Amino acid sequence: MKRTHLIGAAGAAAMLLLAGCASTGTGGDSEGGSAGAESAEICYITAAESHAYATPANEAFLAAADEAGAEITMLSQDFDVQTGTEQLTTCVGRNPDGIVLWPLDPQAYIPGLIQAQSAGIPVVLINSPMDDEALELVASFTGPDVYEEGVLAADAMEETLGGTGNVVIIAGQAGNGTSIGRVDGFTERLDEVGSGIEVLQTVNADFDQQKALVASRDLITRFGDDIDGVYANDDTMARGFIDAWAESGRDMAEIPSIVGINGQQDAFDSIREGQFYATIVQSPVEDGKLALETILQVAAGETVENRIPIPLTVVTIDNVEDVEPAF
Repeated sequence: MKRTHLIGAAGAAAMLLLAGCASTGTGGDSEGGSAGAESAEICYITAAESHAYATPANEAFLAAADEAGAEITMLSQDFDVQTGTEQLTTCVGRNPDGIVLWPLDPQAYIPGLIQAQSAGIPVVLINSPMDDEALELVASFTGPDVYEEGVLAADAMEETLGGTGNVVIIAGQAGNGTSIGRVDGFTERLDEVGSGIEVLQTVNADFDQQKALVASRDLITRFGDDIDGVYANDDTMARGFIDAWAESGRDMAEIPSIVGINGQQDAFDSIREGQFYATIVQSPVEDGKLALETILQVAAGETVENRIPIPLTVVTIDNVEDVEPAF
């Protein structure tokens, strides 16, 4: 069994100082990216170590690595872009056989990706998109099509509201590629179909339930019964709106139609209870596993597709008993 190193932001700084002197991996070499799975050293920069979606994705990534015999150094950004850019530099300094990056910003990591390319270290992006300039610097991008998720969410909202009404959008982090894709896919799809649905306001809640609760209190105070629908960039934030609606003392039977993303068990339960219209299932297990498999293929010198998506499924009351929750 290969070793797995879990290193937080503070440890990453110390690791950078040591990177020029020693490496804990068994597969690194001066050229980078030439080892097979059995001896590959992979540096994995995850969005967060503790999070409803990131945690099972990380666990799946590490389990797949253990099965393949690869050695993983995992660093957690804790949803901080600056930390992540520093960790990418750290990973490049270690000269691993490959790097997997969970980007929190479409552009901020580009200097680090240029460093990795110059060093001959292949990089695979997991889960979240970056700008086209960045995609020219990586071997592949694996994970959900976040723009398509926005499109599917718009179609679901169009269906439940009959093409008219007022909605609010609870987005993730400002500037985050996933947030941008999920919001743009939603709003541009509504424009494309000539929908009569109007977006009253878009707020950011950083993929955090408590922040979504606070933001939702304000939305309910400002718009109240004028809100016909809620589009949340993930199910965790959707739960924040449900909690705020209940807290306001309003009738739960009159809660606006909610569309979320991720396919969590909680969302499935809320669909059954009539508090949720739809969720879009994307599996964190598939997300993590696919990224690990792809970086090992690239590190072994294989050619892979530059975009490898995971399946998406829209779940409503019509099929909630036929689909497994993502987590």
